[in-house]
Amino acid sequence: MKRLTIFVFLVLILSLTFPINLEKSKELFLYYINNFETSNDDEFLSNTRNSINTFLPIYRYYKIELVGSVEKTDVSKKIGDYLNVIYKQNISNDYTTQLARAAFFSYLEASLERKKFEASFIKSSPNFNSFFNSYQSKVIFAARNYLSDLLAKHLGAKINLDGNADIEDAPQYSFEFEYTPKFKEHEFIDEIKIILKDEEIKKNFVNYLEIISKNPERIVPNINRYSGLLQRNVIKSVSNLKNIFSDEFEKTLPKSYNFWWLRWVAYIVLILIAIKSKKWDLVMFIISIVEILYLYIGFDILSNSDATIYGLISFSALLASLIIFIKNKKFLEISLIALLLISFVIPTYYTKDFHMKNLKEFENSPYFTELINDVLKDKYSKFSNIVRELTTIANSSIIETEDIIKRLSINLNNFTEKIKDPEYKSVKNFDGRVNDFKALTTEFSNYQIEEKIREKQFKKAENNLEKFTKKVAKISSDAFENEFLKEIQNDLNFEEISPTVKKVNETIKNTRDLEKIPIQFYRTKFGILTFVFLSLGFFLTSLKSKNSIIWNIAATLSSILMLINPIIFFVQSGVPLITFNYIIVIPILLVISIIILIRSFKPIKG
Repeated sequence: MKRLTIFVFLVLILSLTFPINLEKSKELFLYYINNFETSNDDEFLSNTRNSINTFLPIYRYYKIELVGSVEKTDVSKKIGDYLNVIYKQNISNDYTTQLARAAFFSYLEASLERKKFEASFIKSSPNFNSFFNSYQSKVIFAARNYLSDLLAKHLGAKINLDGNADIEDAPQYSFEFEYTPKFKEHEFIDEIKIILKDEEIKKNFVNYLEIISKNPERIVPNINRYSGLLQRNVIKSVSNLKNIFSDEFEKTLPKSYNFWWLRWVAYIVLILIAIKSKKWDLVMFIISIVEILYLYIGFDILSNSDATIYGLISFSALLASLIIFIKNKKFLEISLIALLLISFVIPTYYTKDFHMKNLKEFENSPYFTELINDVLKDKYSKFSNIVRELTTIANSSIIETEDIIKRLSINLNNFTEKIKDPEYKSVKNFDGRVNDFKALTTEFSNYQIEEKIREKQFKKAENNLEKFTKKVAKISSDAFENEFLKEIQNDLNFEEISPTVKKVNETIKNTRDLEKIPIQFYRTKFGILTFVFLSLGFFLTSLKSKNSIIWNIAATLSSILMLINPIIFFVQSGVPLITFNYIIVIPILLVISIIILIRSFKPIKG
């Protein structure tokens, strides 16, 4: 009950006194959510929507194409980190507005990740943390400066404090000393007034005053020291605001419900009825109809749970049906499954719309800069690793070559001195002379072996750089190529490695653009659905079930929808779907669907 009272008190204070008006912030948060998909008048919302729905998928597609989907950074990036690129472009000086935006970006993150928008998620969101850490640090800094000035004033310094925030019953001393006021963050005076009501801060303030007063010779150094100790209590007091903010925004969002999960309960009931009534065909018919409707209407291509469930079901069904067809020597069906599997590597579509050279608006977006940073400048990127390997090998070769020449020069001087000695040239010193030159020969031999190894390693790294350069030249824009060449020039900027730089420039110049971007069927919404329908259709066909025709009809319909421009493209989980037009299509799945549908009307002989 006590904790609830404190919580209500803090929320009330926040609403009435802080620069952050929590109630207004929550209203703005709901406005953002309700108008995100439709508003064109609000510049913040329209820019954010365009960046997320258009530029974010493009950024992730090219990041994956150029370096792969595995993030090799200090901390693995998540959807919140991708959204942070936009968040940083929309910082408001008004704390109420910025809190609403931070919560809104947390909501977008939860929505894209298909997770619940709850307090624990909000507190872990990079954008919410970005706002709160900045806000918190400013409040703490302001509070420390104010407490330092307040200690000085109570000890006798002749200074005026803005806002007249004070600690009741704190003793007043009259020491004379020089003190320069520190507090200048007047916009946080309301937060400071609340902080000064904290019982622990009040108690420690009085104790520290008494301690400082006992050593008047060191008043100013002790003021600095004990205001720093008070800061610890301030941090504890301010950090509780994070819990208040996240709890309030969680309660602000209206609850949404998804009742599709109830179909699993219905399936269990239907199966129990079938066990008792033996009407398996009817039960399977009902389940098939409901599942097909769900896949068309309710299936979420961005949901990890949906992807996992239907991925396992589809591949398991396809494998089981293949085994049954092989056992029964059904060569047509075996050939169709083989063709379906081959279609995973044969592109279904070719498009020009998705080539970076045709995405001029993308080059003006913050995600283009992010792509350059990720691909070319990040120290863990594939490109950086190749460049680092090249420079390491080249430097090693240069150092070892210079070193052996120095040793050769030293040895030559030693031989020059030795040759002057008749005893060294004596017939009694054959072994001595042989051993001297043998040691030198061994040293040269080791150098040659190591240098050959370095040459092989360098050529391998250079070959990797050439492959990467060709990929950049084929699919990127002129602006990206220029940034790439700039990084090459900066990173390989020494004469000994200039032939490699020249090769890179020639590769960029001589490599033709990829005119059409190939897209596999499983990167599109209806391509995925067609595969699911075909897999289950094959399985039921292998079991000689009459219900196979329902799935084969669904597969044929879905494969026809695959041909309708624009197609819905799936980049990766957590990233919005994007549409584009294709110029060429290879309708392998449509052919398979039609053949298996026709085959469904002809009973399979056991």
